[in-house]
Amino acid sequence: MNTNGICRNIICSLVIICSFGLPIFAMELDFKISGGYAYIELGSINRGIESWAEWRKREADENTNWLYLGQKIHTLHSGIHLEGEILLSISKRLGISLGTGYLYGDFKEKENEVLVQRPSELLSQVYPVTVSAYPLVLSGYIFFPLSRKIQIYARAGGGLAWAKYVYREAKKLESAEKYNYFLLGRASASGSIFLGGIGFVYETEMGVRFFIEFSMRKAEIKGFSGENELEEKGRMYHFEEYIPDLDFWQIKNEIRVEKPSGPNFRSVSDAAVDFGGYSAKIGFIIRF
Repeated sequence: MNTNGICRNIICSLVIICSFGLPIFAMELDFKISGGYAYIELGSINRGIESWAEWRKREADENTNWLYLGQKIHTLHSGIHLEGEILLSISKRLGISLGTGYLYGDFKEKENEVLVQRPSELLSQVYPVTVSAYPLVLSGYIFFPLSRKIQIYARAGGGLAWAKYVYREAKKLESAEKYNYFLLGRASASGSIFLGGIGFVYETEMGVRFFIEFSMRKAEIKGFSGENELEEKGRMYHFEEYIPDLDFWQIKNEIRVEKPSGPNFRSVSDAAVDFGGYSAKIGFIIRF
């Protein structure tokens, strides 16, 4: 995918749409900035996390010297969404914007923990995951004034998102103060993103406009490549791997030099990180 070319097309389209047949004095330029809660789907990623926890449980149950004490496994959905836009109002009702932002989600250490009592002492095992994306979106707006100071709006747009995915594992004995982390892999990719939303705007006496916005996203990104724990470069695959000792098919999202194949692998495909979901944000609009 030629992302640089697509970005140039987005910017050129913004300039053409803004300029064609519109008098300059009718336009108003604003800066719109917001931040808030994001719900992120991450379907296949969460299935991999749950499967990792089940693998650790079966591993403990199989070892006669270990005692499985339980787990605290939460799927990763909650994150933050920051966004900044240059908003051009081409009339009282219509506007277009070019914006960028930041989507981020991660696990805290105690949010996916497996506890195993070994002969020596208690062992805590965690599987931290971090996802992030940097979208560039061209949006169209339509405004509906309710009074002199209050209006609502609807927006829809699309563009590109550059995404990163990092997965690690960490262990800590009960006597240790901190977890011992080791990187399993980091990967990146780019793909399309589409969004739509509605907002409520209130303008103060000082001319600053505050708003609340609720938006939905569609952004399932594939084609991740990166480096694994052996510092080997490869592609990230989603698959199930059979572990004979445990008679268990484990779901994985891993970076491999070659596509997994053979009798111990099934359902092999390119891994996808689904950034789809919704956001609830608050922010303000400042006129230049």
